[in-house]
Amino acid sequence: MHEAYQTTSIIDKLPYTIESLAAYGNKLIVGARNGYALVYRVDSKGGSIYEVSLEQACKTFSKKPVTQLEPVEGLDILLSLSDGNVGVHELGSLKIMPKATESIGATKGAASAFAADVQVLKTLDNNKQWALKLCISAKKSVYLYYWKNSSEMFTEMSVKIPLQDIAKQLCWCKSSICVGFKREYYMIDIDSGEKKELFPIGRNLDPLITKVGEESLTLNRDNISIVINHEGQPTQKHGITWSESPSAMLYRAPYLIGILPRFIEIRTIEPRHMIQTLPLDRPRILSHTRDGALYVASLNCVWRLTSLSVKMQITELIGNKEFELALLLSESNRSENLESSFKGAEQQLNSIKNLHAFELFSQKRFSDSMSKFADLPTDPSHVIGLYSDLLPWEFRARIQYPREVEEYRGCDRENALGALIDYLTVKRAEFSKLDKNEKEIHTEPLIEGSKTMRSRRQLSQIIDTTLLKCYLEINDALVAPLLRLKDNFCHIEESETVLRANGKLDELIILYETKQLHEKALNLLLQQSQSTNAPSSLRGVERTVDYLQKLDRTQSRIIFNYSVWVMKADPEKGLSIFTDELLEKEQRLPVEKVVSFLQNLENGNKLVLQYLKHVVMEWQEANSEYHDQLVNSYREEITPMLAEYISSLPEGQSPAPAGSEGGELGDLRAQLLHFLDVSKLYRADRLIRHFPYEYFHEERAVLLGRCGHHKQALFIYVHILQRMEMAEEYCRQYYKKDEPGDCDVYVHLLSYYLRPMDSLLDARQLYSPNYDLRDTQQNHAAALKILKQHAGKVDSRKVLDLIPDDFPLSHLLPYLESIIEKGEIQKRENLVLRNLLHSEKLTIERSRIMCERVKFVVTEKSTCFVCQNKISTSSFVRHSQNSLAHLSCLDSKVMDVG
Repeated sequence: MHEAYQTTSIIDKLPYTIESLAAYGNKLIVGARNGYALVYRVDSKGGSIYEVSLEQACKTFSKKPVTQLEPVEGLDILLSLSDGNVGVHELGSLKIMPKATESIGATKGAASAFAADVQVLKTLDNNKQWALKLCISAKKSVYLYYWKNSSEMFTEMSVKIPLQDIAKQLCWCKSSICVGFKREYYMIDIDSGEKKELFPIGRNLDPLITKVGEESLTLNRDNISIVINHEGQPTQKHGITWSESPSAMLYRAPYLIGILPRFIEIRTIEPRHMIQTLPLDRPRILSHTRDGALYVASLNCVWRLTSLSVKMQITELIGNKEFELALLLSESNRSENLESSFKGAEQQLNSIKNLHAFELFSQKRFSDSMSKFADLPTDPSHVIGLYSDLLPWEFRARIQYPREVEEYRGCDRENALGALIDYLTVKRAEFSKLDKNEKEIHTEPLIEGSKTMRSRRQLSQIIDTTLLKCYLEINDALVAPLLRLKDNFCHIEESETVLRANGKLDELIILYETKQLHEKALNLLLQQSQSTNAPSSLRGVERTVDYLQKLDRTQSRIIFNYSVWVMKADPEKGLSIFTDELLEKEQRLPVEKVVSFLQNLENGNKLVLQYLKHVVMEWQEANSEYHDQLVNSYREEITPMLAEYISSLPEGQSPAPAGSEGGELGDLRAQLLHFLDVSKLYRADRLIRHFPYEYFHEERAVLLGRCGHHKQALFIYVHILQRMEMAEEYCRQYYKKDEPGDCDVYVHLLSYYLRPMDSLLDARQLYSPNYDLRDTQQNHAAALKILKQHAGKVDSRKVLDLIPDDFPLSHLLPYLESIIEKGEIQKRENLVLRNLLHSEKLTIERSRIMCERVKFVVTEKSTCFVCQNKISTSSFVRHSQNSLAHLSCLDSKVMDVG
């Protein structure tokens, strides 16, 4: 409890019984039981001293007790209720206003209560304008009126609203009216006329309705006040409990003032606190002015309730650690003094909130404390400083606190850090939403006098570094996600220290990566890869490979530098640095640079071969240069192995066919031959000069074929390799009937079979000058096989020229028969085709004649079916059903349809 008001007697032992009170400005109007109206002037002389003088005594105000008074200062009128009549008076003279009173004459003699809703509005020119709505209960109805300034009288708002009983009290709440009956409360929506039953009044003799602000009411049920909104819904979980049932109540923010039989009780709604009791002799009536003057009356006395200085109250409440009340009082005072310094009031509020949050922290209510801090512009470093070990000592020493901060251990420490994490997360999100160009942030100290930090970057560093420390202590699974954030502002040196101290080397590497400190990260990976004490995740080359794969092509120097030790340790995994499937095309390093790098390593050619295979086969690179390089890489890798293989063969033993030598040599030659077959992009004319005559016969044959040198290629298959089936397969592959260079491949093969000496002399000049011709013989069987199976693919004249003089003609009989038969078949096919073409020609000719037989006559009367004008000498078109049209008209019509 604290002292909020003082009482001062201003009217003592009035000879009349007081029935009602009304106050405005420095005037107090007393309504007496005998119908008198007394107007007093109340002037403050400082503190709780007042000078009171009777300015007017209107003995003709009414003939009956004046039970209700309501001044409307802005409209200069006074509303009164006496003997069932609502009167409208001039506020200054108290004279009745007949016209205005007659405008509400429908309630004459039957009014039981009224309620005025006064709104002060601002016009466009910033002047005040008063609006008044009035509801009157008469018999079992409610009448609604509004004040019309132009005519100075009331006008009905709508038809009357019927009630189930006589209303004893009315009160406005936005567009609703709360009605208190003898036994219960109702809420009426004046727009729809809908009535909503609320709850009974309890054991009270009369209902008691009190307006709380613009949007709430309190309704009394026994000794409990229930707060509701304009829809009749309770707004508080619990009601306000009084010592006894109040007979009258009044709300003066933030206090709810109630009259009890022996004293006045002052409470707050939220939080629900008992504030003060003021003993008075049988108080009955409460009234107040718009500017906050409060009056209390008994039957014959009137007291003035004087509010103590808000500043004094706040200071007292802060001293008593009643921060919620201090905040409530400060906010209420600010809302009532909007024209005063907003900035000063805001700072005062924030100061109280900071003290409240600090007190909650001291009470180990960490979540509540950090939630309060999160809503304030308090410097985050001051909040973090509540934890003594999270800021550098010299930095924290500059921060002031209301008192020494306790250091927590165990569960308290864990709970405190958990709450701090929530706070820092909120602040981090706030900072991220600020404009990127905003370099400074408004912050306030936790205690006036402490220096604050305004740099956005520094504050972000402190927040993220503190988050990192908190995660390390209570939830290290969140460390890596924090460090992976692109916008994390963790301080490098500080974070590096705490991560190493906690053995979080994996996370330290993530930090380096996020901060673009790639060489630091890779050096650490190199150290840990060979350390027996390193975490298992950092041993070996895998993490380094993963790291290097993530770097883009702008970091090529770093990639190549740190790839060297990886390639030495594990060439296969090292090669994946450059061939990872997840690499986008834009991220890949230039092939030329990678090839140059690999060539300078140990076993460089083998690495280049593997790399180029991936480039060509997997990435489907269509650059002929890469295809040529791949072929050359195969050749360079195969050459020494092939030479060694041939030299190791026993004398007289022929080498195995290419690709079947076994081991790595066989695999590589098989791969090369396959690639030479499937690739269409390598340049054979450039490559063949690098393949020696002594080796690579199969490969040279393929390359010669690609160059169009069929005689040399067939020479290799027939006489060097003596693989007739490969020669025939070669012919099948390259034979093209309509290509001049390819249509004679079978003829070339026959020449090697039938006239070996002549053909070999040519081939030796083109291929191998040292080739021995002594063992060459005719191969009639192979030649006849070709003639039999591919008779249609050789020129018969060229074949006959190749036949040796001693060749038995009987052996040619099957070939000649097939040639003649084929000629006859071709002749018949040509005859059938000629007849079909002739028949088609006749059909077309018949159609032409039929079309030309149609005739029509164009006369001077012929008209265009489009424009209906005469055809005359214009160009025209004959349309369907012999209709005619101008050519231009028909074109326009076609375009319109299109």
